[in-house]
Amino acid sequence: MVGWCRLRFRGPSGFGVYIRHGEVLTQPVISTNHSARNIYTENLRDATAADTYVLRGDSVNEIYEPIFTVHGFRYLSIFGSPNALTMDDVECPFVHSETTLKGHFSTSNPVVNQIQHNIQWGQLSNIMSLPTDCPQRNERRGWMGDAALSVDEALYNFDLIKFYQNFLNLIIDVQRDDGEVPDFVPGNSYPPDPNWGTALPTITWQVYRHYTDVHTLEAYYNHVVAYVEYLRSVYNLTGLVNFPVKYGDWVPPPPQPMTNRHLISSFAFLHDVYLLINMSQVLGKQEDTNTYTILYQKLAEEFHQVFFSTSSNFYADGMQAAQVLALALSGVVPANVREAVVNQLVNDINQKGVHVTTGIVSTAQIYPVLSDNGHHDLALELISSTTYPSYGYMFTNSYENATTIWELWNAPLTGPGMNSRNHIMFGSVGAWFYSHLAGIDVSSNMITIRPRMASETKKHLMPKLDCQLNTLYGLVHVSYTRDERDTIDNSILLRVTIPPNVRARVIFESLFIGGQCKILTEGHKIIWSSDVSKRNVEGFNIEKDSKTGLMTVYIGSGQYEFQALWQ
Repeated sequence: MVGWCRLRFRGPSGFGVYIRHGEVLTQPVISTNHSARNIYTENLRDATAADTYVLRGDSVNEIYEPIFTVHGFRYLSIFGSPNALTMDDVECPFVHSETTLKGHFSTSNPVVNQIQHNIQWGQLSNIMSLPTDCPQRNERRGWMGDAALSVDEALYNFDLIKFYQNFLNLIIDVQRDDGEVPDFVPGNSYPPDPNWGTALPTITWQVYRHYTDVHTLEAYYNHVVAYVEYLRSVYNLTGLVNFPVKYGDWVPPPPQPMTNRHLISSFAFLHDVYLLINMSQVLGKQEDTNTYTILYQKLAEEFHQVFFSTSSNFYADGMQAAQVLALALSGVVPANVREAVVNQLVNDINQKGVHVTTGIVSTAQIYPVLSDNGHHDLALELISSTTYPSYGYMFTNSYENATTIWELWNAPLTGPGMNSRNHIMFGSVGAWFYSHLAGIDVSSNMITIRPRMASETKKHLMPKLDCQLNTLYGLVHVSYTRDERDTIDNSILLRVTIPPNVRARVIFESLFIGGQCKILTEGHKIIWSSDVSKRNVEGFNIEKDSKTGLMTVYIGSGQYEFQALWQ
């Protein structure tokens, strides 16, 4: 948690108390399996994370509460207390910038539920005035890479529009005349790694996406253009083959190496140009749209030419990160090799025992890439894993039980130099929970509900889901069950609530390869049937995609209970 402790002491004037904060306890000695149960502070580096209080000597008791600081901690050591402390003498308030919870997400999968808890708790821990990387050691900086990776997840979970607008103001305050920004803000760590500098365009776009806030695009558009032009000036000197990189796909799980570092930084450049195209379209800046579309097409072709191996049919060294980042970019992977690239990614994941080898940049992309390319089952298996390396390992290992997201996949087994137990950069997967598992998209004037479905043979991974999201329109509620105690085989029971004064479309996916919808009901009434003579579409506009088998139902405000049966 992040905050401070309110302590009640009783003792003589001048009596000194020393208070130390830490994230974990020291590990037991292997030979004896005995632990001194001391707090472990080596990973705090130069931060003392300590308070000293000298008692006034009040006759009854006195309260010490250091409200002008915050600590990131899980454990507290109090040395020299004049009185034996009870539970009633210690209270630790959780402190963060003001916000309200926007999203509620839960499933029948306990691993996913714990990950969601850890993401929300970790995100709240890292929004004290600005989006920080970690709240405990001698850092607590507004690292731009961490902010860019977590902003989508954060805006699904919490109402933070003013918080991120403030951070954008901090970024442009230190933006140089040539468009360059630093790696962390406030700060002067120039030049940025492209996957850190991307915070400027990424946060601008995500605030617009979640709030349909055109003002944010208008306010920061010229700064985004300046930053992209700065990247282009660098690119003109290096091309993509040598595009500069500092950190790359930070902290892949040991012993895995990092993939081609120039590919990683090139991903950020293309990503930002693509966002700029979208912004220019929203703002009606047609000339910019044309200019940057031409640039993007050129970069997309160059990315493929430079990093794709025609002899191996994969990108760079074949590692997961290289395939994921290429697939995540629109128009980069040609149609004639896309299947081979997807297969390379899937095969490598399976060869690694259904584990990732990705760092922070590609981990943010791997889950949606799998779900969008026909391998949602595999994405569910990855997120459900509890063996190293995985999110689940963070709270099921035999050493410590994480309640937030670790900085390193192997935190208990490595040295103290850079080993935070409360880092939000890997929390990026939380956006996929809402966008794909619940399938909620509110980025246009029509709400889209499209929960991605496990196949019938893998439905045990997530037979139930419940998600509520407060939007500008009102509360959107999505809940489904495939539990055989609630519905029959090869079917889904989906409940949806759409807020007033808005239209929505609900998209049903096949529950197995080649499946076709047999019957679609709402409120126990048939609204579509493969038997034309039994169709009753009164009040519903329904479309069936003949190629994909997707069923789309267009609805207005209200509460609905659909059941889709597939054959």
